[in-house]
Amino acid sequence: MTVVPDTLARDAAAYPPAPSHALPHASVHASADERRSAADLDAMRLGATLYMPAVHPALDAIARGERRTRLRSIVVCLEDALHRDDVARGLERLRHLLADLAGGRSRTAGPRLFVRPRDRHMARHIAALPGIGHIEGFVVPKITPEEVPRWWQLVQGTALRLMPTLESGWVFDPIALAEFAAALDEQPAGRLVALRIGGNDLLASLRLRRTRGRTLHDGPLAWGLSQLMCQLGARGHALTAPVFDVLDDADTLARECALDAAFGFVGKTAVHPDQVPVIEAGFRVQASELASAREALAPQADAVFQCDGHMLEPAVHAAWAQRTLARAQAYGVID
Repeated sequence: MTVVPDTLARDAAAYPPAPSHALPHASVHASADERRSAADLDAMRLGATLYMPAVHPALDAIARGERRTRLRSIVVCLEDALHRDDVARGLERLRHLLADLAGGRSRTAGPRLFVRPRDRHMARHIAALPGIGHIEGFVVPKITPEEVPRWWQLVQGTALRLMPTLESGWVFDPIALAEFAAALDEQPAGRLVALRIGGNDLLASLRLRRTRGRTLHDGPLAWGLSQLMCQLGARGHALTAPVFDVLDDADTLARECALDAAFGFVGKTAVHPDQVPVIEAGFRVQASELASAREALAPQADAVFQCDGHMLEPAVHAAWAQRTLARAQAYGVID
């Protein structure tokens, strides 16, 4: 993944502090839908997640919250966004940042922090660094079904969580994807923040790249995205949408984000800060849609009724309604 190397800071007054990344509490008596809604909200609060090379000159200031930006979450990348010759320097930069935080250097209202290591060996090294408690978890590169239990075992006994990235050609195999889903089901659900989709890598496996003016929902990945959502989303796993790497086409990005939200994705990867407001606007909920969701969840709602031109059945639409409320809480409402 390529990341634009630098950008200007945003007007701090325009952007609220990033929300807490703590998983919303769900009591032992909560229903499955309530637990799923809490997990959805936690994943949606990632917002547009920006990948930053570990050697980026602004990393320390952004990670500590000293440089106020709109970012809710960032991934410190030691993998594809970093040239192999820069890996040692990137690791040293990360070690220095964590040491500063561990030494009492304040961190106020900064984004949620994740690290993308190159492999499990590097992740194990990073997990032992002083100050690792300031990192929420790892973005797992190029996950496979066989690797699932090994990554969960790596973070056992720590507070670290995981965001596996689905970015290899095996995800096009429905049987392999079912095996991956089964492997996930065997692991503690609380460790999983969300599943990320590496769209550029998946296109590369087809020897393709994005076409200007077209969304991923219009191209050859459409079937793959449907498979991922149907097999993994149906099991309650939150998925984030692939990156949009045509940097001067905000109109198509906005159109794709609206499709992403309608498709069931909880957020999207960003490769430039200018994309963040466009992405998050695309995930806002229409006021009429929010009103319908509230009607569907009303305790005295009829079994079937009409609302805003739609037929609503609370028994069928309750899960959609709960997710819509979570999205409105995370991203806001638009008239």
